[in-house]
Amino acid sequence: MSLEDKMLPLAKTKDQRELWKKFQPVSRVASTDTYKRTMSGSSTLFANNFSCYNLAARKGLKEEGANGQLIMAGLEKTLYPWFMNSIKKSEVEKARKFFTKKASVKKFAEKAWQAVLDNDGYFPIDIYALLGGQTFLVKDGKHVPLMSVEGTGALVTHLEPHLENLYTSIIQATKARLFHDVVGEQFAEFGLRADQNINNHVPLMVSLFIGGGFKLTSDDQAVFLFPEYFKDIGTVGHEFIMAYQKKGRTLEVAQILAYEDFVQANDRSALLPDVVHTVASGLPAILKLVLKYKGTNKVIMPRFDSGDVPAQCIEWKKMTLLEGIKETKMVVEDGYNPTKAKLTKELYAKAGFNPEDIIVGAGGYFQESCSRDAISLAYKRSATMHEELESSLKFSDSPGKESIPGQVRIYGRGDTMIVAQAGEKINGEFLMIKVVENGRILYNEDLHKQHQRALETWNKYTKIEYSPKTLEIINARTREKEVLLKSLEE
Repeated sequence: MSLEDKMLPLAKTKDQRELWKKFQPVSRVASTDTYKRTMSGSSTLFANNFSCYNLAARKGLKEEGANGQLIMAGLEKTLYPWFMNSIKKSEVEKARKFFTKKASVKKFAEKAWQAVLDNDGYFPIDIYALLGGQTFLVKDGKHVPLMSVEGTGALVTHLEPHLENLYTSIIQATKARLFHDVVGEQFAEFGLRADQNINNHVPLMVSLFIGGGFKLTSDDQAVFLFPEYFKDIGTVGHEFIMAYQKKGRTLEVAQILAYEDFVQANDRSALLPDVVHTVASGLPAILKLVLKYKGTNKVIMPRFDSGDVPAQCIEWKKMTLLEGIKETKMVVEDGYNPTKAKLTKELYAKAGFNPEDIIVGAGGYFQESCSRDAISLAYKRSATMHEELESSLKFSDSPGKESIPGQVRIYGRGDTMIVAQAGEKINGEFLMIKVVENGRILYNEDLHKQHQRALETWNKYTKIEYSPKTLEIINARTREKEVLLKSLEE
């Protein structure tokens, strides 16, 4: 185990390190967009001069309660695969040979990649970022960059496709927080089958822990790798009851036999009541088992995932009260999101019952609208070293697509987030911390710290302010463009 591995809280074991290697491309040297390599191979100024890029979301989520807020998550998924292990000379040579001899675009940033090898195989770059769990804003025509990447131009631009994959973790952590606002921690995650790649689901669970503190999951691999954070929650599927079907046995009898065997084998059972009919058949059968095992250590409840779920919850509560059972729980699923969960709990409370009785299960919600475009995550060059560091600003004919110039740093003061410049004196809390130095990972927070930060910063900030120096650069570059446009009109 290397020194870097020892200090990384989510890469302590061999299995954990193996997970993050799964997110490392076959060749880190070859893993970028062709236009990055084309530009780096066409200009020594672009490729070899010190440069700054910032990563920023330019749109907020269109969900109730978000209010332009996003939660930072995914630093482990971003940093570990690329910076935990050094790049070997053979990896550089193989890519160099291919792109200079066989590729259609025969360009390769020789000097930049030699600098990596000269740096013991680590990128000679620094990365400043908002820490995991930090809430940041996109609102009122302004946005707060979440990362500043600084170093050799060809290497910094090379990272864009990888860094922009942060959108998944940011969106999922934010969605978890929106769910948390409705259900607290009365939540179980059942979305393993909704993910395109089974390994992707572990970082998803990391994001849900950061944003919502969610621990219960049906993802066995997440629990296997990180038992200190996640707890497996088993249940029964329709297939279990279907296995009891046979000629001469009614479906209802098959249901009863399956329920009984499952409850005998498990201390905690969440049974599906809709095999025959939820109210007429399933719930009465479950209630009989609740009464049979009353006073034992067995927890038995229904799991509703079809039909009028809120009405079924109310019916179950009424049935248990009639039998003198004052405390009961139930699990609800069926395409749940925060809005649906809120409605279910409101209807249950309106009927006179405690909404805390209801445990919400969901999965697919965290994949819905989870795209880079959903938050318009963009990675733009903001400064290049000439005789001195010159700030640059990307303009656009489309409003809202402009970038923020300079060597960006983020501060918080009261309810305001301040977008400032490196070296600028700002009265506020410094929020953008160095997480990578000379290609080595510095970031070493566990998930508990990140979740606590999410709790502390959600709804804390309501305004964005650009610092005097940032405004000075924006105004100067804007005036330059205006003068140019006016000259073109004459």
